[in-house]
Amino acid sequence: MSFKNRLMSKIPASYILHKSSNKTEAKLIVKGYNAIRKNNLFDDEFYLNKYPKVKASGMDPLLHYIFFGFNEGKKPNKDFDGVFYKYHYDDVEINPLIHYALYGIDENRQIKVANEDLANFNDLNKTNILFVLHEKIGTIGGTGFTNLDIINSLDKRFGAFILTSDGEDVELWKFTSSLEKIANFNCHPKKYEFLDNRLAGIYEEILSKLDIKIIHINHLINHTFDLAEIANKKRIPYIVSIHDFYYICPSIHLINENYSYCEFKCKTCKFETILKDWQKYGFKLLENAYLNIVPSDSVIEIFKSVYPDLNNFKLIEHGRDIEKSNIGPELSKNPIKIAIPGHISRHKGSLLIKKIKNLDKNNALELHFMGTAIPNLNKHGINHGRYKRGDFNKVIAEIKPSFIAILSTCPETFSHTLTESWKSGIPVIATNLGALKERVNKTGGGWLVDYKNPQKIYDKILSIDETDYLEKVENISKINFKSLKEMTDEYNKIYGEMSDEL
Repeated sequence: MSFKNRLMSKIPASYILHKSSNKTEAKLIVKGYNAIRKNNLFDDEFYLNKYPKVKASGMDPLLHYIFFGFNEGKKPNKDFDGVFYKYHYDDVEINPLIHYALYGIDENRQIKVANEDLANFNDLNKTNILFVLHEKIGTIGGTGFTNLDIINSLDKRFGAFILTSDGEDVELWKFTSSLEKIANFNCHPKKYEFLDNRLAGIYEEILSKLDIKIIHINHLINHTFDLAEIANKKRIPYIVSIHDFYYICPSIHLINENYSYCEFKCKTCKFETILKDWQKYGFKLLENAYLNIVPSDSVIEIFKSVYPDLNNFKLIEHGRDIEKSNIGPELSKNPIKIAIPGHISRHKGSLLIKKIKNLDKNNALELHFMGTAIPNLNKHGINHGRYKRGDFNKVIAEIKPSFIAILSTCPETFSHTLTESWKSGIPVIATNLGALKERVNKTGGGWLVDYKNPQKIYDKILSIDETDYLEKVENISKINFKSLKEMTDEYNKIYGEMSDEL
C-alpha cells in the first residue's frame, strides 16, 4: 500500500471519497462506515489477527474490508457471512456489511446460513451432481468461472450442488436459478494432509443426504483424498478436471524454490519427504475416475510422464464466448507498449518481468499491468488494477499495446488469458512451456521465448519487425475458438453417459 493511501486511510471520509467513483457512492459508504462502527459490527482485533498482511500495511482494517477484504473472501468478524448475505438477499448491491448496518439490522435479516438438515434440499426428481471447488464462491478465478459456466448450462434432468473450501470453512451451495448457500462446516484440516476424519464425515453426510449420483472434482486443494475414497466405497462415479499439477505434487505448479519450473528435480523439492505417498493417492484418484478431463495435450504428456499407466484422459478445451475486438493492432516504437494481464505472481512471471525491465536502460518498453500484480512491480510499469471478466477488450483498447506478454515460469494447463489476448487481436509473447508453447506453436499467434533468459526475451521484443508482426496478426484472425455451448454440450454428454450407467 502506498504511503499516500496509508496516510489517507487514517481519515476514513477522505479515503472513501478518494476511492469512490462518485460523491453519491462515497456518501453512502461513509454513512455505512459510521453505522458499522456505531453498532460494533466490525471486529478489528479479529480481522488484524486473522489477516496479518492487513496489519502490516497499517491501513484502517474496516476500510480494507470495505474496499478489498470482502472481494478477497475475508470475514469482518467471526459470525457475519458476507457472501451468504449477498446471495441470500437479491436486493444487496453494496458491500454486505454496509447493507446490514444501514438496513439489515432493522429488518432482522439473517447473517449466516441456518444449517438445516441437508435432506431437505434433496430434489428427488433430479440426478444430483456435486461439483467440488477449492475457491470460495465470490472469490473464484478461472477454474471457478469454468465450473459455473458448466452449471449454468446443465441439462434440466440434473441438480447441482457446489462444495467449496478455503481450508477453514467448508461451504455447500445449491444451484437452481441462482446460488443459495445451504450449509457451512467449520473444519481445519492440516495442510497437505491425505485424509481427515472430520472432513470424511462431512463428505459422507453430503453424499448420503443429498443422494449424490455423480461427482465432478474441479479441485481438491483445501480438501482431502477422503472424498474419492468414500465415492469409491459408495460406487459413486466421478470425473476429475485437471487445472494444474496438484495430483502430481503439492507444489501445485511444479515450481522450485526460485518459482520456476522444477523439471522434476524432486530430490531438492521441499515436498520430497511426502511425494511418494502423495503420488500414491494422486494416482489412485485419477485411476478410479470415470474420466480425467484436460484442456490441452501438454497436460496429458506431463501426467503420463509420472503415471504412464493412466489412459482415461479426455481433452476438452475451455470454451469462452468473447466477442472479437475491433482493435487495430499496431507495432509501436518509442516506447513499445506491452500489456501484462492476469494474476501476476512469482510463478506467473513477476520476477522475470522485473529482470527484463531492469535491462531496459533506455525505457524502450512501457509495461501495463492488468489484474492483480505484486506491489513491487508498480515501479516497473503502469498498474491498471483488476478488471471484470468481460472487460478485457475494453482495458486493452484503452492501453493500445503492441504486444500482450504471458510470462509464466512454469507450465500452464491452458491459459484463459491467452484466449482473451487472442480475442483482442493482439499478438502474444509467451514462455516456451506447457500449454502456452503448445497453443502458440499450433496457431502461430505470437512468439515463444526462453523463460530462463531475460536478455534474449528483451532482445527479441526489440527485434520484431513490421512483417513478422503483421504475420502474427493475420494468424490470430484465423484461430477457431471453442464456444461456451460447444464445451458445455460435451460435459452434458459425459454426465448423461454416467447417469445412464447408474
